[in-house]
Amino acid sequence: MGEPRKELKQARGLSQDELAEIALRAVHYQSRADAVGLIDDQGVLMRVAQSDPDHFVRQTAVEKITDQQALVDIACSDPDYYVRLAAVKGITDSRVLSGIIMKSQDDYYICKDALNKIRDNDVLASLVEALTDRDIKSAAVQAINDQGVLAQIARNNKDFYVRSDALKKITDQEVLIQIARNDGDYYVRALAVQQIDDPGVIRSIASDDPDFFVRGQAVTRISDMQVLREIFFKDPDFEVRRKALDNMDDADVLQGLLEEVGDAYMQRKIRFRIEELRGLV
Repeated sequence: MGEPRKELKQARGLSQDELAEIALRAVHYQSRADAVGLIDDQGVLMRVAQSDPDHFVRQTAVEKITDQQALVDIACSDPDYYVRLAAVKGITDSRVLSGIIMKSQDDYYICKDALNKIRDNDVLASLVEALTDRDIKSAAVQAINDQGVLAQIARNNKDFYVRSDALKKITDQEVLIQIARNDGDYYVRALAVQQIDDPGVIRSIASDDPDFFVRGQAVTRISDMQVLREIFFKDPDFEVRRKALDNMDDADVLQGLLEEVGDAYMQRKIRFRIEELRGLV
């Protein structure tokens, strides 16, 4: 096993030309890789990175290349993931990384690795608008940490999935309330409701939102027995009324409610909830 690497026993005493000869022509891949590790010539490194048949040798060469355009070409074209990853790691410019992502949307993991290196929130926001792959869009949103940029995406992006991804990272209560009241998609509004802290806003949405799912999500955030009782009697949707009932935690109030309800199914639900609260089930 050691014989093919014999020519490198004195590698550190070899000239750059001798090392280049080994890197380009040695039969054993490890000998070529060892030589590459001692080479400084960028031209030789690029020749190895572009032509060596072994991915480990190419990766070793790529890790030493500084030419940004060469790294871009390798990141977009090498057949081996680890070689492409080595190229991405060597690139420092956010906009260059953005270009790689746009060209590599069929390669989720390389895109994710490139996104992890981008620190410019405006570049990330531009990617969110330009990308066509939904999973990579989501990863781009996850890489954003600027609340203003996230709010802009959550308010304005045409894709409700993207708005939802941004919304999950927003902490500004005013932005959340605005989205909960105004977004055109019921799912996005419901998601915003789950992050709102203001009980008055939650009660308002539970009463006024046109979609039963959103009202139902708001009801799950309400603990005021009087409000829940009003919703139970007034909401036109059965599921919303059921959620209001499930959130009631006062057995005496529920007992009084039982006397006012004529629906047999709801009577059973109320009795069961009373038994739950009294530890009978």
